[in-house]
Amino acid sequence: MPHSPTQARRVLVGFAFASLGNGLTLPFLYVYMAQVRDLGSSTAGWMFAWMGLVGLAAAPGVGALLDRVGPRPVLMGALALEAVSIGSLGFVDGLVPVMIVLAGVVVGASPLWPGTTTLLAGMVPAHGRERAYGFAFLGLNAGIGVGGLVSAFLVDVGRPESFQVLYLCDALAYLAYAVVLAILVRSPGPSSSDETATAAAGSWGEVLRDRRAVALFGCGVLAVTFGYGQLEAGATAYAVDVAEVPATALGWAFAANAAVIVCGQVALLRLTSRWRRTTALACAVLTWSLAWTVLATADLMPTAGAVAAIVVGLAVFGLGETLWAPVVTGLANTIAPDRLRGRYNACLGLTLTLGQILGPAIAGSLIGSGLGHLWAFVVIGGTLATGLVLTRLRALLSVEEDSAATPEPVADSQAAPV
Repeated sequence: MPHSPTQARRVLVGFAFASLGNGLTLPFLYVYMAQVRDLGSSTAGWMFAWMGLVGLAAAPGVGALLDRVGPRPVLMGALALEAVSIGSLGFVDGLVPVMIVLAGVVVGASPLWPGTTTLLAGMVPAHGRERAYGFAFLGLNAGIGVGGLVSAFLVDVGRPESFQVLYLCDALAYLAYAVVLAILVRSPGPSSSDETATAAAGSWGEVLRDRRAVALFGCGVLAVTFGYGQLEAGATAYAVDVAEVPATALGWAFAANAAVIVCGQVALLRLTSRWRRTTALACAVLTWSLAWTVLATADLMPTAGAVAAIVVGLAVFGLGETLWAPVVTGLANTIAPDRLRGRYNACLGLTLTLGQILGPAIAGSLIGSGLGHLWAFVVIGGTLATGLVLTRLRALLSVEEDSAATPEPVADSQAAPV
């Protein structure tokens, strides 16, 4: 398919709709299961573990489908499944029905980021991919932030029907993305039968034999485990249980995090456009190390200072996020052959799933055992070590692969990246 900025913009708008729906329900899923459906805190926690296991099982199949069938039809099918599943969540009761519906939610959501990034890779030239991924990540966070604010005014734990309305609105948001894909977006599709045969011949074995891919995804698991995986588990538990910050202050902290991403995404990508990708990724993870250091000082301060440390810490974390998501996705799509692009993008989703299983497990075992300060030491050290490991990834990449693409071709584009 020829490059089409118009098509890419339509995909980004549709993805933003889906993210808005996600934001409507994401902050309250635990509360809904534990309190509204009376499953209890322990069972609700196990439901999140169940969702992680389903996500792990779905990832290989998602990657293979994206390569064999194409991202557009896979996304449309996944969005339909997601809409039916999330819309049903407000009306099911009992442990087994909830588990079945949550499995549908996870399977439906699994292709959304890898499918969207794979679709965008065929719509924008290589030098514009990271900018496109940056806008996708911006839309993701803006949608989640706005959706979270709207849902905060709508939900009432004492009124289960308020959650039913919320989940139906979420379903409509996913269907809006499906309609955009069905009506306004053309499918890339292979241009010849030979390309179809080549795509069908792709396998996960080829991905695993690519040392660059294995190293990148290994670094990704480490980065998510000590970074993203701590954001909603370790950071919040440390703030409330160790630093004894009021739970209401967490809303300000996450708002600051979202504001930094939305306001700084495009500017920071432009600022670092001449950096090597491995340099940008290492800086992202080292920024997370700084964020955890700031957050860790909350325990040493009075309440007002502790709240400020939590808010500033998560805001600094947002700076690293603006670099990590678009750059790591851009690098994966640079080293990926066209016929394996879906699998490479699915691997990125798999690193997120693994890290978000391992990260909360580390946080829960340490902070839950009264070892909050050890948790801070572990995540600060883990992100520092990951940053150093990422600098070693450079040896496996060519200069062209490691050079971050500028958003637009410029006259002096041959200048060496730092």
